[in-house]
Amino acid sequence: MIKKYRIKDIAELAGVSTGTVDRVIHNRGEVSLESRKKVEEILTRIDYYNGSGLLQKEKNRRFRVLAILPQHTDGDYWHAVKKGIEHVAYYSTNIELKLSFLCYNQFDMYSCREIFNKALSLKSDAILIGPSFYDETLLFANQLFIRHIPYVFIDTSVENTKPLAFFGPHPYQTGVVQAKLLTAILENGKDIALFQAKRVGDKTSMQSLTRSYGFITYLKENFPLIKVHSGEYDYGNKKESDLLLDRLFNGYHNIGGAVVFDTKGYLIAEYLKERNIANIKLIGFGTSKKNIACLKEGTIDFLISERPEYQGEAALRIAIDYLLYNKTANIENYTPIDILIKETIDFY
Repeated sequence: MIKKYRIKDIAELAGVSTGTVDRVIHNRGEVSLESRKKVEEILTRIDYYNGSGLLQKEKNRRFRVLAILPQHTDGDYWHAVKKGIEHVAYYSTNIELKLSFLCYNQFDMYSCREIFNKALSLKSDAILIGPSFYDETLLFANQLFIRHIPYVFIDTSVENTKPLAFFGPHPYQTGVVQAKLLTAILENGKDIALFQAKRVGDKTSMQSLTRSYGFITYLKENFPLIKVHSGEYDYGNKKESDLLLDRLFNGYHNIGGAVVFDTKGYLIAEYLKERNIANIKLIGFGTSKKNIACLKEGTIDFLISERPEYQGEAALRIAIDYLLYNKTANIENYTPIDILIKETIDFY
């Protein structure tokens, strides 16, 4: 005879409260990532959805969810987002979920356009989108709206669209935080360099644009005498990137601080180290393995993290809730802005 587990039994097995178990099972309310994982592992172990006779109405529901993300490697920002999505898919044992991924070059507008067009040729019940280019994303979102395909934005919200939800950091406030950190450690009288990636087809990503606006606004209001220089690097071509950086640092010798608005801060740190350029305070973004290594050795002074794995988890959860129950929630969902230093990174 199949054992019927009560919520109290599951709570004892997971080491959490009965209220936490209830919120996880019914996908309602706030639950910490650690507690949710404990509960979901127990639910899977006891085959709760299939064996307990509960929540049978969701069984055998089949959904196709497509996630469109920037290309990534193990350990970087978008890899963490993907891990979060896959985690929810793995533990969604009460439905049959076909999860697919498409990835585009976030530094090439035409690559993004190509992947969006490919996505429109596929059958999807819901789509998760990590956007970079405004015009392409707006056009794609409008096509999804016409076709009645729900979609969720991850990391960046896009104006003039109608997503189910957005999960990610507040980009303007992220820029403000980076500005406050850098000016707190910047030597008096020194200039600041703002770095963005060289892109094909569109020079600025939506994330970087809004973060830089928050950064510049804070400087104007609080440190109007600090001079700011725009810097560019080439992610795909180190030789070209070095030439771009050489041009900046050879032209301006008073730079004492730098900020990177995307997750490639380690490239600037490595360049400064190779050129023996010291005493430049650098604020990075994202907890990739290379960024963390630079933080630990002191070539990056602060890293900003915005919990990418959680963003992926939350995006897929809201999509599933909508497909199963036509349930909606807040459209704008901002994640915490975490400030990391080398003394705390190992505990993060």
